[in-house]
Amino acid sequence: MTYTLIRQLSGDESLLEQRAAIVGYAEQAGLTLENEMIDFAPLERPLKERRAFQDFLHSLEEGDVIVIDRIEVLGQDMEEAIVVINCMLSRGVSLHIASQNLQVEKETGLARILPLIVRLGDQPRTPRRDSRVGRPKGRRSASKFDVYLPRIMEGLKADKSVSAIARELGVSRSSLKDYIESRHLKEILDDSWLERAKNDHRIAEASEPEMACTLSETASMAAQTNPH
Repeated sequence: MTYTLIRQLSGDESLLEQRAAIVGYAEQAGLTLENEMIDFAPLERPLKERRAFQDFLHSLEEGDVIVIDRIEVLGQDMEEAIVVINCMLSRGVSLHIASQNLQVEKETGLARILPLIVRLGDQPRTPRRDSRVGRPKGRRSASKFDVYLPRIMEGLKADKSVSAIARELGVSRSSLKDYIESRHLKEILDDSWLERAKNDHRIAEASEPEMACTLSETASMAAQTNPH
């Protein structure tokens, strides 16, 4: 099944604009849009309280395709987006982002979408109780280092120093260090960080703890008929 996923982000025209962008992308990509999920949850509502969206996620099956216009539809900060995408990929679901002309599948993982994720910041909402790693404040603009992100992540994963990576890329060490720290790239590579993110956005214990998807495991198709 190929789904259009849209969410009210800002203004009355947001849903229509997203739908139009997705339809145009689908035509170019040769996709047939078969169903639509509209997430009416307010933008400030955290992932754990978006019950209709959670039910939709857990109704997905391997081979399903999700088409969105922009990354913000999935979550309002880096942690939420990573948890949702991880959930989709763990189920064998393909994600298309129309505005970026980008397709992400289980085989490619988060690497292809990471430049978009790290630019997500927190939207104003109920203050968080702590400031753990991975909670960037404010929406980040694009950086000249974004084009090097896959190589930077490969270097960090190989335990290369920032100086060594900077030399390979021919860039300033101090600027690269600031980029890595502001995007929390070292923490993202740490599995314990992802587990903390999952636990922070969990609403119920998964029936299969080994699954990457950690939202409620009570699947329901009500998401498509009862969006409130």
